[in-house]
Amino acid sequence: MIQLKPGTLAMIIGARTTSGRANIGKSVSLFALCQPGERVLNPVNGVVTELPQQAQRALWLVTGNIHSVDGQEGYAFVRPEHLLPLTPDALPADELEKIME
Repeated sequence: MIQLKPGTLAMIIGARTTSGRANIGKSVSLFALCQPGERVLNPVNGVVTELPQQAQRALWLVTGNIHSVDGQEGYAFVRPEHLLPLTPDALPADELEKIME
């Protein structure tokens, strides 16, 4: 299982929305894993950002050269399974072996 934690660099490898698909292949920094209805101070714009209560799962607030679902620049919410860590210590041993071969 891939370990994601705040501060980890990752690549967006999937998306469910059209706007999210534009972020595929971009590297991001993981900021916080947010639960539905949770509010966090957005590091990009300094505004409190909320993951909507109707969200069906926890999502990562990530930052980088990306766009949110409503077109704001610099951050987005992303499903954990759509993120691939870019740091070797975050990858499982078998995944690391594949990369090193």
